[in-house]
Amino acid sequence: MILVTGSSGHIGNVLVRALYKEGASILVMTKTGEIPSCLQHVDIAVCKGDLRDKASVDAAVAQANQVYHLAGMISISSFASKTLEDINVEGTRNIVEACLKHNVERLVYTSSVHALREAENGAWIREQERFDSDDLFGAYAKTKAKATQIVLDATQLGLNAVICFPSGVMGPFDYRGSEAGRLIKDYAQNKLPVYIDGAYNFVDVRDVVDGLQKAMHHGRQGEGYILAGEKMTMSNFFDILSDLKPDMRRPTIKIPIPIAIGSAWIVEILCRLIRLKPMFTVYAIKVLQSNCNISSDKAVQELAYNPRSIRDCIQDTLYWLQENKEI
Repeated sequence: MILVTGSSGHIGNVLVRALYKEGASILVMTKTGEIPSCLQHVDIAVCKGDLRDKASVDAAVAQANQVYHLAGMISISSFASKTLEDINVEGTRNIVEACLKHNVERLVYTSSVHALREAENGAWIREQERFDSDDLFGAYAKTKAKATQIVLDATQLGLNAVICFPSGVMGPFDYRGSEAGRLIKDYAQNKLPVYIDGAYNFVDVRDVVDGLQKAMHHGRQGEGYILAGEKMTMSNFFDILSDLKPDMRRPTIKIPIPIAIGSAWIVEILCRLIRLKPMFTVYAIKVLQSNCNISSDKAVQELAYNPRSIRDCIQDTLYWLQENKEI
């Protein structure tokens, strides 16, 4: 039995589909104890559980031989959050302790490239052996670094675990609306009159899932593998979208970075007061300005990881959004 946490998420639901096609026996853990709506057609078992509840996590892991831990809270907020810490850090600790207790064959933990230290002067960002949240900016990055170190520490106690670090995930089957998916959707609906210059590394969700599966079967115990795709500037991103869908209006007003950051602080504070998710944050802006030379060489060499072009990914995402009447 293979346990998948986070099955309703973007990577999670695509992973479950891939495992199902291979004929695997799959167990998903959800807060409601019900199969996610996006997976209603898939023959899988489900159990009720919450990452923050150690007993329910233990009961789920006890039924599995292999575990893919993807569940977590994604946040572009610049502010810390107890909920973020409880889910991403303590939730991962509960998974790890249960895996050790029940001697699972292997745990594959999905971390994030944001858990990695940013290389200076445009150097390549690669896997690292220790993780210190003090080196990072942003609450999400800090929690992923802490959780990653928890997994690594457990490998010293005998846990057979592998860690994967996806970059900016996009692609079809984006039922919950990822940040990248929302960007494409807003652009397609001509809701982006302004933009911020910058670049990021994007990867197709299907390639991440392929990397996770290869990590389960071929990854080395205690090792980490970056699952990145292609570095792309916002200008390149808009060029591809405009070429694929000429009726979309390209944003023409570029907001200077100092103004964008100053405005983002104000927006974030106001949104926290009224409990609304901001469209852009200081953390998101800093990510676009950061070094995104991210190397997947290790995964390519050891896992035969082979990501597709981001143009193909964007095209498939547009098709999927259209088929699902999202645009």
